[in-house]
Amino acid sequence: MKVAVITPYHNETEAILRRCMDSIVAQTVPVTHFMISDGVPQEALDSAPVRHVKLGAAHADWGDTPRAVGSVLAMREGFDALTYLDADNYYLADHIELMIEAQAKSAADIVVASRFFLRPDGSVLPYEEDPPEKHVDTSCMFITRPAFGVTPLWALMPRPFSVMGDRLVWAAIKSRGHRWVRVEEKTVAYFTLWASMYRACGEDPPPGAKEFTEMSAQALEWWRALPQAERTIHEKVLGMKVNFGN
Repeated sequence: MKVAVITPYHNETEAILRRCMDSIVAQTVPVTHFMISDGVPQEALDSAPVRHVKLGAAHADWGDTPRAVGSVLAMREGFDALTYLDADNYYLADHIELMIEAQAKSAADIVVASRFFLRPDGSVLPYEEDPPEKHVDTSCMFITRPAFGVTPLWALMPRPFSVMGDRLVWAAIKSRGHRWVRVEEKTVAYFTLWASMYRACGEDPPPGAKEFTEMSAQALEWWRALPQAERTIHEKVLGMKVNFGN
């Protein structure tokens, strides 16, 4: 199976990008890593073992535009599966191999990986993620050819929804009836700054922590304020009803 890993990046440090790239180089099966610069290209990546794609501007949409661009390139170049790795995260070495094995055994359209959570200093945060029935993070999606039709949604969704873009894409996957299977072994290292995760573990959020509830509420407020005709147009473009928060 020919697999593409797509990573948007903006202003991460070279050390963070190197950690991400090294985890792909270390995979136990061959993969191609697309590093998509969202307006702030780092020249050091030109000589790295990646496909370095430089966009001419920053799009301020949580990486959705780079994901869309990377998806189009990978699809047109004949890849069989797409997976998305945020620049500040990394995969364990057997991640892609386990995704391929799970897909081969199940014939599912989507394989869902499992995460373990890290504090900014790299220590483990004992947070247990939601089940796939409720949420699947972008870095945990392994999308095969029968489900490639959902990937344009990274570019088609309204910009205010980008903060919850993975939730919209996962809702589309479920609404279109794609079969999915979950790999329980945790192979996605996720550095979290979501304040709610720390509170759920009885900890104070670290400096710079973000409030997802507040940001998603703003997106839903924007949606509800739209005239019905505008909402109908967006839903036709997305090919689904938008029911978040309703």
